[in-house]
Amino acid sequence: MAFRTGQAPCHAIPAPELRFDILGPLEVYRDGEACTPTAPLQRKLLALLLLHGNELLPVPRIIDALWGQRPPRSALAALQMYVSAVRRILSPNSRVRGETRLHPVLRTQPSGYVIRIAPGQLDLHRFRSLSAEGRSRVADGRCAEASELFRQALAIWRGPALADISHFDMMEQYTVRLETERLALLQERIGVDLCQGRSLELVGELAELAARYPLRESFHQQLMLALYLSGGRAEALQVYQRAHRIMIQETGVEPGPGLRALQQLMLDGTAPPHPHHLAVWCPTCADLPTVACRCRVSACQAGGRRPDAVSHR
Repeated sequence: MAFRTGQAPCHAIPAPELRFDILGPLEVYRDGEACTPTAPLQRKLLALLLLHGNELLPVPRIIDALWGQRPPRSALAALQMYVSAVRRILSPNSRVRGETRLHPVLRTQPSGYVIRIAPGQLDLHRFRSLSAEGRSRVADGRCAEASELFRQALAIWRGPALADISHFDMMEQYTVRLETERLALLQERIGVDLCQGRSLELVGELAELAARYPLRESFHQQLMLALYLSGGRAEALQVYQRAHRIMIQETGVEPGPGLRALQQLMLDGTAPPHPHHLAVWCPTCADLPTVACRCRVSACQAGGRRPDAVSHR
């Protein structure tokens, strides 16, 4: 392609190797070196952009998120300054002659900004990718592989999402959703392990989770199942009584139909002899945010684990 005399060719600016971690304290790495912003509003801005990765974030929403209902008169100028600072952190060698729309990472659009995130750069995307892959394995009845993928996904978390950034209303909505997503996957992983006959080894973990999240009925349900399948019918029923007491005290409401149905099935003695029969036996599985109970018996048995022996008392 020929250029007119005096006209420089427009070269694409190479993007550095970046990694963004938000499932825990905010961390940014550029070409393997930590480069996390330290200024509070720069950190908030970057966190907000990352939560909307590859999506246009309008300027009014950013200003509202950073300063609330009463932004300073200089908010727009301050925002532009923070954007420039974040750009220098993410790609310090980029020189675009003021053409900020061409920045390799943080682009200017007519109404706002968009941060470009490639596959694998953001830990949230890696978490969701592993989660989806694990669910695909569950659908195929490959329970052991699903459990390992779920564990890998959960291991990405280093603590509460964006734990070191003071939350504002918009960010709080996202971090609450992310924590709900994490707990849902944790329940799925436990459900897969239950279906593989690991009930005895899950009791301790589930007891801790039920204590930490006393109003999440799913953990109480899974703890009851783990105890029952390990031969602890009396202990399983005690879990129900404890959950019932906590929920009445904290919310004034009885446990939900799933937990009550599980208690009744245990009282009736119609529990399954093996964990593989959970889907047939336990209607409460449909109430759990887990697909684990769709595991096929043959697929779980192929994992090489025998169900825990059950001797109810």
